[in-house]
Amino acid sequence: MANTYDAIVVGSGPCGGWAGMELAKAGMKVLMLEAGSPVDPAKDFHHTFLYQMEYRGQAKPGALRRYSGSERNYRIMLDNQENPYTTAPDTVYSWGRSRVLGGRSLHWARASDRMADYEFKAASRDGYGMDWAVSYADMKPYYDRVEGFIGVSGANEGLPQFPDGVFLPVMPLNCAETIFTAASQSLGWRSTHRRLAQLTRMHNNRPPCHYCGNCVNGCDVGAMFNTVAVTLPPALKTGNLEVRTDAVVAQVRMNHENRAQGVTYIERFTMKPVDVDAKYVILAASTLENTRLMLLSAKGGLANSSGTLGQYMMDQVGGGGVTGILPKLKGGPSRLDDGKSAGITIPNFQNIDKQTARKDFIRGYVINASGGQTEYPQFAAALPGYGSEWKKEIKSRYVAQARVWNAGGEMLSRKENFVELDPEVKDHWGIPVLKIHFTHSDNDHKLIADFQQKAEELFKKAGGEMMPGMERGGGRGGAGGRALGGSIHEVGTARMSASPRDGVLNSFCQAHDIPNLYVFGGNAFPSTGDKHPTLTMMALTARGCDHLTEQAKGRKV
Repeated sequence: MANTYDAIVVGSGPCGGWAGMELAKAGMKVLMLEAGSPVDPAKDFHHTFLYQMEYRGQAKPGALRRYSGSERNYRIMLDNQENPYTTAPDTVYSWGRSRVLGGRSLHWARASDRMADYEFKAASRDGYGMDWAVSYADMKPYYDRVEGFIGVSGANEGLPQFPDGVFLPVMPLNCAETIFTAASQSLGWRSTHRRLAQLTRMHNNRPPCHYCGNCVNGCDVGAMFNTVAVTLPPALKTGNLEVRTDAVVAQVRMNHENRAQGVTYIERFTMKPVDVDAKYVILAASTLENTRLMLLSAKGGLANSSGTLGQYMMDQVGGGGVTGILPKLKGGPSRLDDGKSAGITIPNFQNIDKQTARKDFIRGYVINASGGQTEYPQFAAALPGYGSEWKKEIKSRYVAQARVWNAGGEMLSRKENFVELDPEVKDHWGIPVLKIHFTHSDNDHKLIADFQQKAEELFKKAGGEMMPGMERGGGRGGAGGRALGGSIHEVGTARMSASPRDGVLNSFCQAHDIPNLYVFGGNAFPSTGDKHPTLTMMALTARGCDHLTEQAKGRKV
């Protein structure tokens, strides 16, 4: 079956979907392999209130130990019993995953921020780690392309540390966000509406958001960016893309010419192994799954002449924050405040130049704030009292809820944070699983402590009031109390580098050692930056696809 396809794309999440579309539109015959099941938004995604559900949103006892998610969306999440992973004794890490056509694009936060040049060149600025092999100038046209196609609502602000983009109109701020905006301004901090891959008007034949607040459970109309609604339809329309679901890829197979020959996958239910070949192999199965496949595919790891495969894992610093109420909203009318699931963003204003440099820590973080009525008053059980007066107090505070949280702090890249194959544990299909070694550095702790101080300052300036059941932070294991991995922003483990000695991939996310192997996702990141990573992952994918198609035409790039 040699060269049956021009390209095999492993994974159907944001990067896999984009790669499948770009290559199919370029005329290549593409096979997309997805380990999970197919999905039909019209049948699988419904607007259901918690009181209409059998377990009121908590799911059947034991189900949420097996599936990450909620009673609404466990259908699109991964079965943790079939797909285990292990951690080192000093690691507390929650690896949030999904296996379904569309992957995480069906339940992501939709935050779409461009990284700035000070992030791409952070090592040159403060001497820590390694610069990216690309600059903002290299990435700008690809940010433009991705934003223009998927649709991102946002406002241009003219901030060099928070680059502007190709935006649809912003969503209106709700009452709590207006209060936090005023508080931010009084502190001298610039703020803007969060930039979201969520439509505010008709775009590329997709309808605008109808503000149902159901984004993390799969969008039934395609108003938020996801593979199923946005990149698959034009790819399938070309006739050049074939999609196979329930195909669990187990390894990349090599030939004697140091080229990837194809992949072997296992049919999810029959357990039958299947070999498929192609001229190019693209791994786009999420950061750590890509690395797992590379570790599985050769002794010592595929494309690992640098010895860095699996190393320098990062996941943005989270945890901390403040929650409570804004008294001036107390007792107000009910509103659909969580329908747009947005908020305001205060871009990083520390360590972005010489004037803002700190002496106690390097890099920085972004602050988010929002509030108002949500679907369910989570604080109710912790509020003292009972009876009608207690209910009235809950209703009064319900519309005044507010929170400030860490949108993404930059975690430093360290060799000590790495993944490897577990020597004993295997998944349902007999494939070795990943073992994760991951802890915080002193700088991470200092950064989160500074964020906490700033978050409390903002909350106080907004007139916020803490209340029982709405403490700061939460969870365990993170720098601010939350378990590591909660951001689902894991990157690194196959970093890009100018020299093959220092990393696994080049600036086009092409393996230094294997010219027909590309790895799309967060793997290439040498540092996390302080922005949500998905838009940058997709822009890198667009750039890599241009490089791949030029190579396929026999042109030097």
